[in-house]
Amino acid sequence: MAAPGNFDIQVLRENRWVTEAVRGAEIDARALAKKYLADKKCAGARVVANIPKRDGSVDEQVVFEETQAVSGEKPIQITPVEDQMPRCVNPKDFFGLESRMIANRIFRTHLEKASLTPTEILHSAKDLQRLYDYDSLMPSAVSHVAKMQSQGAGQAKERQREIYACIDHILAQAKRADTMSLPKLGKHFSQTLADVAQFGGETPEYLAMVVLTRDLVLIRSWTDKLDRLCELAAGETDAKATLLLDTVIADVLGANVIQELLGWQRSLGSAIISMLDLADGVFDPQKSDAKETATRLNALFAAQALPASQRVLVDRALRQLKSSAPLYKADPSKEMEEYQRVLARLLVPGGILSGAQAAEALTLRGSQFVEEGGATGRRAAINATVKALPDPARGVMYLAELTKTDFIDEHLDDIVTQLDVVFSARVIEELCRRSLSPKDRMVTATGAFKATVASSLPDPIKQQVVDHIDSVLERYLIDENIIDRLDSPDAHLRDRAVRLVKFCGAGVLPEGKALSLARKRVIKLLRQPNFDRNFIDGIDDLKKAERALRDFHKLLVQGGLA
Repeated sequence: MAAPGNFDIQVLRENRWVTEAVRGAEIDARALAKKYLADKKCAGARVVANIPKRDGSVDEQVVFEETQAVSGEKPIQITPVEDQMPRCVNPKDFFGLESRMIANRIFRTHLEKASLTPTEILHSAKDLQRLYDYDSLMPSAVSHVAKMQSQGAGQAKERQREIYACIDHILAQAKRADTMSLPKLGKHFSQTLADVAQFGGETPEYLAMVVLTRDLVLIRSWTDKLDRLCELAAGETDAKATLLLDTVIADVLGANVIQELLGWQRSLGSAIISMLDLADGVFDPQKSDAKETATRLNALFAAQALPASQRVLVDRALRQLKSSAPLYKADPSKEMEEYQRVLARLLVPGGILSGAQAAEALTLRGSQFVEEGGATGRRAAINATVKALPDPARGVMYLAELTKTDFIDEHLDDIVTQLDVVFSARVIEELCRRSLSPKDRMVTATGAFKATVASSLPDPIKQQVVDHIDSVLERYLIDENIIDRLDSPDAHLRDRAVRLVKFCGAGVLPEGKALSLARKRVIKLLRQPNFDRNFIDGIDDLKKAERALRDFHKLLVQGGLA
């Protein structure tokens, strides 16, 4: 018998162990595991004892495990994707991130069963041929994509021919690479890139990915694949090599490994927040069921080394947000609370994380809280989402981003109506939360300004909104004497000038009247007689004085004052 503790009952599903229940006694856990095994569709069951140690940590020990052949498996089919798809016009496009993300979803069932990523299949002739030959899987996928990208049967047939031509080219390319005696994967992927450069016929990048694929296809566990890739990326100093590794890490993060990475989550809302935390490199690895892998991955995200993987995680989190699955299944009364937590997590300095995609997801989730359906329900959801945001500036950001989605087709008037929220704010305390620091207020107001400029709002409306925000910022600078405090006459001219120019180039103000106020003060300083001489006054070393002037002129360029 294991030492006292609790016992996880796990079942084998799609080649990975998933915790189904927890029991306090081993005898009860074993009984439940055997109950699962009584179902002939269950591939395996095991009991994992969580044994507490004196230092407070927990050891995991498998005390029971049994697998069995599964009968009556359903045929593998594609998963239809209704989202907008990238139109791949040449074979190279199929290797792109957007294309692989769609392939990861369409072929999800097959990829889980084979424990392969889209990148591995694209670089392995044997696995691509196997996918090609697997019943009607490939024809179904090609037909689905062609239909989504075409209007009418005639166009769909032509699109199918285009897609098949690209796939045939990719398969022929993989078969040629299959005949090459390429080196094995070494400790550093950048060295692999250098080693394959001597081989002709294909680019070093393609051949290096073939070498990586030959190593990865032998690893049947998603966690082990991810650990191998993170180990390579963590030890890499070459940017190109890291970005290539990032492509496969992104593919793996599209698989079911995410549950193991995040560990137990109390709700879908918490899981969404944890995915966003991981993408930002601020996730707590101690929560993970794969702590070492999560720690390595978290560090890579914190170093901003994995842009494609970050995109995949954020996309996955937002797709979960706009789904119909409850954010807090165990307690429906907490659904709104979870929504508010996710909404707050999506707010970042000066903007909303993932912009239009997040605005759409928040609105679709928000529509689940209103009784009305159709256009009326969506209108109510837009109104409710604006009210749920912490201040009018964030409301403007949300509405501006929403104009970049399909909501603009039917709800432009509703979005414009909601923009009245900004015109009611006459001072910055009414536009941005009072709890924000002065800098964060300006950053938030500027974020609303920039989001409006980049929106699909009609130009007259757009101009009204940005002019109003600019006036609020101008008034804030004047009322709070911001420029006078930066340009204190008691300070040395050099300190005053540097502070003002840095303020102009800090990005806390948009192009407009407010920024012009600050720039005018800088120009006034620059026009003082003998400015350069007074600027370096007190610096006795000639070289240091020259360097100080050079650095200042660089700041002028950054601040738009050159």
